[in-house]
Amino acid sequence: METIYRWFSSLFGSNLAEHLSGWNEVTGDYTETNLFFFVGISALIICIAACVTYYYILNHPRWNRGFKWLIFLITVLIINFLLAFGTCYSDLLAGNISSDISAISVAECLGFGLANIIVSIVAFVFCSLIIKWGSRNCKFSPFKF
Repeated sequence: METIYRWFSSLFGSNLAEHLSGWNEVTGDYTETNLFFFVGISALIICIAACVTYYYILNHPRWNRGFKWLIFLITVLIINFLLAFGTCYSDLLAGNISSDISAISVAECLGFGLANIIVSIVAFVFCSLIIKWGSRNCKFSPFKF
């Protein structure tokens, strides 16, 4: 998971990436919780849950349109943005960031939220393409507008 987020490190900066990787100033190593893994797995679970809900629980002809699928996608993106932003912003407010890592700003936290949006779009579309074929009524969504 960390590698995928590091591809987007220009959005949120290498200093925040070091913190999210679990850098600990006292030990001089990555001994803290790897927040990339936590945020990535959480985003993936949210995407899968939303796809299962759309294709198998709300499996109704009325929901078999691309714009209804977009409602689910936008909801997932908002939730995953708040998850990523909230994770690093709460550490910033609480002062849980090592002092040897140079200053991390709110803009970097927003960038990490945007990176999580990009990852979530790919995960949601990929999950949709995989599991939609078992749906009775929504198997043509999101391509049917």
